[in-house]
Amino acid sequence: MSSVSETLKITHSSGLHARASTEFVRLAQRFSASVSVSRIGGSTVDGKSTIAVMTLGAQLGDDIMIETTGPDAEDALAALTELVRLDFHGV
Repeated sequence: MSSVSETLKITHSSGLHARASTEFVRLAQRFSASVSVSRIGGSTVDGKSTIAVMTLGAQLGDDIMIETTGPDAEDALAALTELVRLDFHGV
């Protein structure tokens, strides 16, 4: 089973807030790969749970690591990293 990860900096001015977390989870749920998200120096949570992602408390400037595992792990990681880099489409 393939597993890939990437570390990204949160650049959205409001951090990984409720709407951004919801956008992230909705995208993650489109893939069969499992998704975990960690705030560097903090906890690791299920990337397919809005509440869990919100509990990370990731703010502007924080680094997060996204790890995906499964048959479409690379596609999932590419889509999720793009979403983060695009500041969650400004939500």
